[in-house]
Amino acid sequence: MISGTLLLSSDNQISTPAFPFRQDSSDSGLIFKPVRVSRFIGGYFLHSALPYTDDDFYFFSREDDILVLLSGSVYNTGELLSGHDKEAQLSLPCMIASLFLAEGPAFAGRLNGDFAIFIYRPGKNKAYLFRDHLGIRPMAWARAGETLYFSSDINALCKSLAGGRPAEENYLLGYFKYTDRRITPNRNVYKLHPGHCISFSGKETKIMQYWHPGMTRMNTGLTVDQMFSSLNSLFDDAVKIRCDRRFVAGAHVSGGLDSGIVAALARRYYKDQERFCGFSWSPKDYFPDEVKYDERNLVRSTCTTAGIEPFFSEVTAGDLLGDLASHTGSPWIFYENGTVKKAASYGVNLIFSGWGGDEFISTGDRGIEQDLLRKFRFGLFFRRNPLRPFRKFVRNQLRFVIMPALGILDRSTVSSFRDDARYLKKRYKRSDAKALSDFYFHRSRRQMHLKMLDFYHIQKRCEEWMINGYRRGVEYRYPLLDRRIVEFLMAVPTELLVKAGDYRPLLREMGRSLLPEDVRMNYGKNDPVSRSYTEKIYRDTAMRLTDEVAEWRSNPDISFFDFDLLSEDIQLFRESDDQNDAGVLFKGMVYIKAVHEFTRRYREN
Repeated sequence: MISGTLLLSSDNQISTPAFPFRQDSSDSGLIFKPVRVSRFIGGYFLHSALPYTDDDFYFFSREDDILVLLSGSVYNTGELLSGHDKEAQLSLPCMIASLFLAEGPAFAGRLNGDFAIFIYRPGKNKAYLFRDHLGIRPMAWARAGETLYFSSDINALCKSLAGGRPAEENYLLGYFKYTDRRITPNRNVYKLHPGHCISFSGKETKIMQYWHPGMTRMNTGLTVDQMFSSLNSLFDDAVKIRCDRRFVAGAHVSGGLDSGIVAALARRYYKDQERFCGFSWSPKDYFPDEVKYDERNLVRSTCTTAGIEPFFSEVTAGDLLGDLASHTGSPWIFYENGTVKKAASYGVNLIFSGWGGDEFISTGDRGIEQDLLRKFRFGLFFRRNPLRPFRKFVRNQLRFVIMPALGILDRSTVSSFRDDARYLKKRYKRSDAKALSDFYFHRSRRQMHLKMLDFYHIQKRCEEWMINGYRRGVEYRYPLLDRRIVEFLMAVPTELLVKAGDYRPLLREMGRSLLPEDVRMNYGKNDPVSRSYTEKIYRDTAMRLTDEVAEWRSNPDISFFDFDLLSEDIQLFRESDDQNDAGVLFKGMVYIKAVHEFTRRYREN
């Protein structure tokens, strides 16, 4: 992680950092390394459990008038330094400095990696911030007059600059409805958008977009065989270039295609590592009475085939309460907090994840029918959508064509929104229109892909995992979010996906040599056991929170909750004969607790 303060005025020298570099009790392995150059003061964090050195974060050349701070990795260094006579000696920050001096800010477009970069030219008193194409590495910034602040720890920066003001309501409401996920708890602190850079000089702040995925041209000459061949090569290389022998690697493993293929490929490239851990969110010792299937069997099958040792979740309601009380993570990622703790206990400091597959390479149905109809590909359309049974045909066209194009939500989705926002006062219940549109509404597959980038849920998870993981000495790699894969999928004509096969054909084909058949041909997307266990944990946690409602009510920063309704529902639950059918109440109480604790700690000095 990197942070800093820069005085953009040429009249004064900065004497102290504008915000403190604090560490909490979970940060015992963090080591802050200060950097001070001219009007800049800041630095970076090393972690004792990670193999990074100063050269991975920092480069300064007084002769060339350039300072570089880097958070993250660049994976195509061989391509970038082809023919360079000092390739073996160049650190990543040094390489970035060299590229910037030769090409200017446009150099970022040639990088393939997960990065947040700060570049400072002391002699010119000019600075730049860059964020990777997909937004995997977090970066936030603020400017007050002639002072620039930045940090890859977003909430730490927001809190430091809050000045006693409460957290932004719209940020807090994001726990209960669709909001703009790009906002921060501080209205004066902004996230640097993916694929963008910012230049700062004097009183000027200039924001530039260096990556334009929407301008990717369709490859109309591509064949099905070429598509599979190219994707196989891209997929394999995306995993390969993210392997770093300095780390002890593991992977997420679910019963799905995305994580299974990523884990299997990563295991191949770490074949000399004696133990390769596969971490599942499915519970280790929980056996509900009635579920459709047990995804843990699929996890074991994938792990056995790939030579991976499976580890199932052991998180409890006590773990969730601990996370909420310390606000080390949002309630929807407490499983991953458990994963990180387990990984660290086994010496694993790098986790490969299949996150991002659903939005791009794991294309299922969104936008496909619309493309076929618009291009008059009726033969392919009716091959995918037979008229019989007619009721199913009509239902599918309403769901996948008409409603997304007209901006209409189905009843079950509307009902779920109502449940999520139940304990918000009436004027706060409505979700952000653009956020809803980005996730649910589209008129083509290409538009759907672009809206998935704009919706920002991909980046928000990456931000949270990176910050929480790094504090415990664990890094992440996301091969499916390699920008080359995204650009390739944007260029694939939709009709090729139809010719390739049935639902999610690309990953099913790539899984032939990597996954067992029971996993490769599994069409389920949910984990019934994990879902049941989550409901149990929320229930057990909520039972311990019933006496805290009065404390929550007294918190002025969360006055948007309807505590009268919450109290009524708690009383009805206590008087009910059915003590299990209260999932909306349980979840609501857990999330209200999370918001309460966040606001309480946000105001602490």
